[in-house]
Amino acid sequence: MKAKKVTKEEIATTPSPWKRYQKITFRFVALFFILFIIFLDWSVNPVLSKLYYYGPLSTLLDGVISWVGKDIFQIPYLIISPYDGEHNDRTYVYLLYFTMGVVAVLGTIVWSLLDRKRQNYQVLYYWLTAIIRYYLAFTMFLFALYKFFKLQFPDLGYYSLTTRLGDMSPMHLAWAFFGYSYEYNVFMGIAESASLLLLFRRTTTLGAIITMGALINVIVVNYSYDVHAKLYPTALFIMALFLLLKDAKSIFQFFFTGQAIALNVIKAPIFQRPWMRISKSVLKIVVIGYFLIFSVAGNIEYQKRSEERVQAKSKYSGLYDVASFVVNKDTLLPEDPLRWHQLIIGDGVLEAVRLKEDSVALINVPVNKKELIVYGDPADLVEKMQEVYNELGIADSIYYGMDSILIARQKISRFHFEMSDSNTLQLKGRIKNDTVHITAKRRGIDINDFRLIKRRFHWINEASYFY
Repeated sequence: MKAKKVTKEEIATTPSPWKRYQKITFRFVALFFILFIIFLDWSVNPVLSKLYYYGPLSTLLDGVISWVGKDIFQIPYLIISPYDGEHNDRTYVYLLYFTMGVVAVLGTIVWSLLDRKRQNYQVLYYWLTAIIRYYLAFTMFLFALYKFFKLQFPDLGYYSLTTRLGDMSPMHLAWAFFGYSYEYNVFMGIAESASLLLLFRRTTTLGAIITMGALINVIVVNYSYDVHAKLYPTALFIMALFLLLKDAKSIFQFFFTGQAIALNVIKAPIFQRPWMRISKSVLKIVVIGYFLIFSVAGNIEYQKRSEERVQAKSKYSGLYDVASFVVNKDTLLPEDPLRWHQLIIGDGVLEAVRLKEDSVALINVPVNKKELIVYGDPADLVEKMQEVYNELGIADSIYYGMDSILIARQKISRFHFEMSDSNTLQLKGRIKNDTVHITAKRRGIDINDFRLIKRRFHWINEASYFY
């Protein structure tokens, strides 16, 4: 039988063999990135989110991470699970990164042994880059929407405006900086929404460069201001860098050698049958359209609900000075560390109780019930909630009934309130076994009276307005 002659065109289009280190590195990167998307950032994908809460993902992850933490690292304290959309760098997340890394290494070893004769992973590389491109584009666009609708950094309220600068945490300071200016939020949103360029192969390089620029700003802020999510934007940056690596040599030549270059577009698999090509295009349009429409609609709905909550609290919103604090008929003096000094209600950033000096207890005010729920320290609260989940499991009834469960266990406190007049708040409730009655007077100040809010943009400044 006569051998088929290979043409020059076929030789030119045939992918060259990869070096061994390239194949091993690709296997690890592919496994780790897929594990990251599925097990750490399920919130971006509604299907994975459902699997996490109503399927086996949460049970599987919690069991594995608990075993890794307790048996391997001998962690003595409670390991707290994240909730949907949360990227806190808590112990659980560090253990999850470790576990995914170990699984990726073991998977790479097995994959390398079973697939030793593979010349390259050009087709699989295309599909991996497609997954990462879509994941990054959708994730970054969600964060862009949070800026456009000003949901991530709300307008400054009474809590931020009346907190001494020295009493702010670094993260609170950063949130106050970003929350002050809607224009700066729009600027950040435009930079982050440029990630949509990643949805198309021809604009992948430009999208990756802009996405890396937006992410490096997030990373520097998060590391510099002790923001709770440091590893997450770092991982996204590495993903964007992975997309850019194919053009690294060409970009270097363009900037430093003056040579004429051309950026290679990632080659997609060729489908011979027309129905497969049409189906691929239709699927892409449906996926992009579905995500964009529902993401925008979801943010509009969330903003509407936020505005409704603000409007519902408008009658009670403000900064209240505590006039009297009575525990079991005993009036506490202002010097008493248990006595409340101020209440902040209706703030878009934080509703809180100020105690002695800079001590703060967080609160939630469901005005439809005329209740004030005192949570205390947020770190202590999430630990108490985890104890409930460990005991009763994760279910809607537990999630929505958490306040009642913690109140029944005397872990948090509930107060009922009434306005005796337009500026006087009367609260009655219990702190553990003690009966408490509080009278608080609302200050006659308006948000727009603060210098920070009054002083807006000016083209002409005869002198620096630095006071």
